[in-house]
Amino acid sequence: MQKISLISFLFLFFFNYAIKGQNAFVDNKNHEAISLLSKLIQFKSNSGKEQEIGSYLSNYCQEKGLNIHLFNKNDSMFNFSASLYPLNCGKPNIVFMSHLDVVSEGDTADWTYPAYSGKITETEIWGRGAIDCKGMAVMQISAILNFIKISKEKDLPFNLTFLAVCNEEVNSSMGAGYISKNFLKEINPAVIFGEGGSGMIGLIPSDTNKIVFGISIAEKSTLWLNLEAKTKRSGHGAAPSELYANKRLIKALIKLLDEKRAISFDKITLRMFRELGEMEGGLNGFIIKHINWKIFWPFVKKYFREDEPFHILVYNTFVVTHISNPNVNDNQIANKATATLDCRLLPGTDEKKFLKKMKQTVGPRISISIISKSPTALPTIPDKYYENMEKSISKIFPNSKTVPILFPATSDNNYFRDKGIPVFGLIPTILSKDLLETVHSSNERIRISDLENGIKVYSEFIINIINQ
Repeated sequence: MQKISLISFLFLFFFNYAIKGQNAFVDNKNHEAISLLSKLIQFKSNSGKEQEIGSYLSNYCQEKGLNIHLFNKNDSMFNFSASLYPLNCGKPNIVFMSHLDVVSEGDTADWTYPAYSGKITETEIWGRGAIDCKGMAVMQISAILNFIKISKEKDLPFNLTFLAVCNEEVNSSMGAGYISKNFLKEINPAVIFGEGGSGMIGLIPSDTNKIVFGISIAEKSTLWLNLEAKTKRSGHGAAPSELYANKRLIKALIKLLDEKRAISFDKITLRMFRELGEMEGGLNGFIIKHINWKIFWPFVKKYFREDEPFHILVYNTFVVTHISNPNVNDNQIANKATATLDCRLLPGTDEKKFLKKMKQTVGPRISISIISKSPTALPTIPDKYYENMEKSISKIFPNSKTVPILFPATSDNNYFRDKGIPVFGLIPTILSKDLLETVHSSNERIRISDLENGIKVYSEFIINIINQ
């Protein structure tokens, strides 16, 4: 069998090969799940506009026999739960969490089918939110619905809940942030499964059929900053001062972009590399297991450059998302310039030290203020729920391996980890590189077989808990 290079191995960890569609049998329940996802995609539920989809989905769950709890139900703040038993039953609660909001569709001309059409083809369901995160919501709800009859015939020792939250795409203050602050006692979560990793194939060079699932146990935190340069007065474009506001801000941003940053291999990332190296074996595996050793760094550091996928795992990152001025004429120099920075911080980063270094870099004439931030949280230690999910994945995907990972983005999960709740991030199916690249981009879609397999994994997980 042909060996692939270390760079291919590294690239595949986050951007796995596309795989052939699976010809899974589609029963009536799966037809209903497909129709539900198509319907949900048709709601243009941008952040702050979730009431319509929330009302529809909560009514759907109630009609199917689940117990609904509305935490709030206005257009800017809609959160609800749908449970086997009422929330006030006092049972420990296994919570499947998803968010209702989506990002905008961008340029509509880039879409093969309209972004909110919910188009169903022979193999896929198309539209904004198909993966992030309405597809996962349908997997979770469909799995819970499979156990309504059992819950009525047998008094289960636990509750099972779908938790729908809003506002995730804009830092969750009205969604997971609000719920985790005010309703933990009512929800009584024993564990929460939210979004995070997924399954990958073709990752291990020595066994190209091996499927690897990354289950996130920690994630980066978000810190959104406003940088501002200000001068005492405006000026004419023909007679600029030496350091007018725009020039001052641009020079400061260039300093930030050129600043050398410290690399950090935390325990989660090192464990991930160790387990992947163990699966690979041989010299390649040994290097992967000890990728942080200085002796190997001359050979592997190029895989951690800014344009490489592993960069975000070992560095605090920031991007400049907006640069703006007050409304002035084309020949008028504005007296104020602002930039928005989206910073993503590794677990364990000291926020005060991070900001102090940034202020030292840009200098005293640039003011920095915090727009918003997500909580930092300790990693979740893999426990019996992790092991049960691992077992469930192995049942549906027999030739698979699960690995705990650091999720290099930010989700709702840390709001609950910050409260001491075990939280694991996983979309329990195999998502190809091509499909993952459509998230927050054009032509977002999910394969019907992936939707079905996700339902199977969640259902198998619930069976394992019942049989314990």
